[in-house]
Amino acid sequence: MYRTLLAVTLATWSLVSGSFAAESGTYAPQKWSFNGLHGSYEKNQLLRGYTVATQVCLACHSFKYISHRDMMRAGFTENEVATLAKALNMTLDQKLITAQDDATARETFGKIPPDLSLMNKARGGLADYTHALLTGYSEDPEVIKHALPAGLPEGAHFNKAFPGHAIAMPNPLASDDLVTYHDGTKATVDQMSRDVTTFMQWTAEPERIERQKLGLFVLMYLVIFSLLAYLSKRVIWKDVKGH
Repeated sequence: MYRTLLAVTLATWSLVSGSFAAESGTYAPQKWSFNGLHGSYEKNQLLRGYTVATQVCLACHSFKYISHRDMMRAGFTENEVATLAKALNMTLDQKLITAQDDATARETFGKIPPDLSLMNKARGGLADYTHALLTGYSEDPEVIKHALPAGLPEGAHFNKAFPGHAIAMPNPLASDDLVTYHDGTKATVDQMSRDVTTFMQWTAEPERIERQKLGLFVLMYLVIFSLLAYLSKRVIWKDVKGH
């Protein structure tokens, strides 16, 4: 029975993983600080990700479910987020909305760029896919020809991770040093991608770490409760059997 259950579980997981890969193109699993029972968001990385998000992504995309005040849940003080908001001429409670109007977006990209608040949860592959997408652009003719023998559609850009490989969005992280980090970290393309992906994971699940910690306490409670219930059952039935 155990072997059958294990086989079904593994088969189901392979099907799910396969569907994610088919949907999202090619990407490799990455190590993220927020994964696992002991996952956490590192404050400096979140601030680096916020820097990329506001100085690069916000030019076209919004984070309409997140305000600077929400960042206090990630360990930032009110003074710290007030300073960040002031630099963008925003109040603490204003959502992070792009200045690009819909008409300009349609003219430039043919569509309105999606909101990024929940993007990491909206795609198969989650954070792994976001990172792969941001680092998956290529202008190598041989790579493009191999993946798209008919060539790129007009106005599209090649991306290894994007389904179909032809994406309307130009490469947002086309070169190193697009931003300057507060902690002196080198802003390579890979580093910026990892940082903004982590920030996007937080915007998608600002309650994630709180939920994981609560879940751990709930599991501990259930284990203790189950043990007490079992011991109580033994004591009660011991007296009943004795009669």
